[in-house]
Parts: sequence; C-alpha cells; structure tokens
Amino acid sequence: MNLEAIERALGLVRQEMGCADVRLEIGGRASEAPDTVIASTPSGFRLVATFDGVPENRASAHLRLRQLAGSFFDSGLTPPTPREDAEHHLAQRRLDDELCALSGRTGAAGATVIDAKSPVIWGCSEGRHPDEDVDTLLAVAELDALSRSRGIDLAVVSGLREDDRVAALSGFDGAERNRLESLVTRMASRPLRARQTRLVHARALFAIRKAWKEHKADESGFRRLVHGDGMGYFARSFAGIYLLIAYFPGSFSELRVEGAALHALPLIERHVLGLPPVDPIPPKGKVVKLNLPNS
Repeated sequence: MNLEAIERALGLVRQEMGCADVRLEIGGRASEAPDTVIASTPSGFRLVATFDGVPENRASAHLRLRQLAGSFFDSGLTPPTPREDAEHHLAQRRLDDELCALSGRTGAAGATVIDAKSPVIWGCSEGRHPDEDVDTLLAVAELDALSRSRGIDLAVVSGLREDDRVAALSGFDGAERNRLESLVTRMASRPLRARQTRLVHARALFAIRKAWKEHKADESGFRRLVHGDGMGYFARSFAGIYLLIAYFPGSFSELRVEGAALHALPLIERHVLGLPPVDPIPPKGKVVKLNLPNS
C-alpha cells in the first residue's frame, strides 16, 4: 500500500474542494452530517470531504467530488490506488473547467484549445473523448459539409432508427456512404444538442485550420472573429502555437466574446503550459480524402 501516494491524492482533493478535511472509508454507515459530502471511488471506497460548515452549493460540491474520485483513483479491489497520472488529470480538469466557464460567459456552444502543429486537443469545454483529436474532427467536418450540400443534417439523421438512418443516406455511394453511416452510428448515442455541438466544433476547426495556413508568419498574432451560416467562431493565438477557440451555432456578440476571452486567457495559458507533452492518437487506418463542396 503506497500511503504516501494516497496522502498526496487526498491533499489534492482537499485543495480542489476547499474543504477542511478529506478521508477514505470502507464499511460501516456513511455519515449524513450536513457539513459532509461523499462520493464513491471506482474501487468502492467512500471519499469523504468535510467542510467547516454546510457547503453553499451541496449539489455542485457533490458533483465535483465525484469527478475527483473518478479522476484520482483507479478501479480494483483493495486498497484504493491513486492513479499515477492523477496530477495530470487534475491539470486537464482545471483547463476544461476554465473553458467551460468561458463558454458559459459568452453563450458559446463550446470552447477548446488546440495547437498549430499537432492533432492534439489540449482542452475542451465539452469533455474529452479518448479516440477523438483534431484530425478526426476535420474528417467529421468534411462529411458534414458533404451532407449539408445535399440538404442532410447529420445531427438529425443520427437520431433516427438504424433503418431510417440507412435510408436517409441511400443517395451516397461507396466509401462516402460507408463513412457517413459509420459517423452517424457513432453519434447516435449522444443527445441531439451534443451531436449539434460536435458538428459546429468540427466546422469551426476546419475553418480555423484553413485560416491558420493562410496566416502570414510576420503578423503579430492570429486572431479571427467570424460569423458564418450555422457556425461562427472566435479564435486567438497565445504562447506562439496555441489557439483558444470559442465556437457558436450562429451569430454572437463580438465585444462580449473578446472581453471574456482576454480576461480568461492568462489562466488558460498557465493551465496549458503546465500540461505535460501529449502523444497524438496513432492512426487507425487509411483516411480517404474527400473534396469539400462549395457552401
């Protein structure tokens, strides 16, 4: 049993929760005291946070503790084992939380951080999917543009029954149809809003990567504010190669977004630069390049 690692993990939880004490429990009756919040670790232990008084927002505190319990401890029998990458997960969580707050302040569908040289998604307000990176979203953008050119909304189609999804895509042939069917099947388990957000995210990344390639190296920095048809975005570079992006399903207040982003950028930059290097997702197979229709 690595008591030092457990103590370090509990200290991080206490710091994040802002509570008086944190402990692990097993067996017996769980406390019902109003100053106590409890969540289960993947191995079944209770992670108990005790405050100096009743938490102002108990539901929010419980959600936060559940997230930390899942991020900091591995599954298994006994004892609960702190994850070796717990501090890395905490750094990622802080970045994602700040992007989520920025999204809320600006009314964006979401906010994300990428870099100009790799497919890594460094942070995302909508949470991270282990099998998804910039390249996979660029492929989604291609398929989305192809479908919209024929009046097909993939967010809607992916919510249909399987046979109806197949029928909706029957006008496509060969590799295009196979890729579209695979995409809508993967999206089917997500709620409609999440499907719509993913497509807006993909469109924004496609437009921004194209704009970045056209960006002149001697310009002082990369900054774009774009209102498009069914998609708008704000993008600003920082720390040389990184891009902060807020994406919208329609029009938005440029002044509001600019002000909120400038306010949040120093903290976002600190979180990003504090992250360890991330290896890109290894390719799973050949990607067939599709030409985007004019839209």
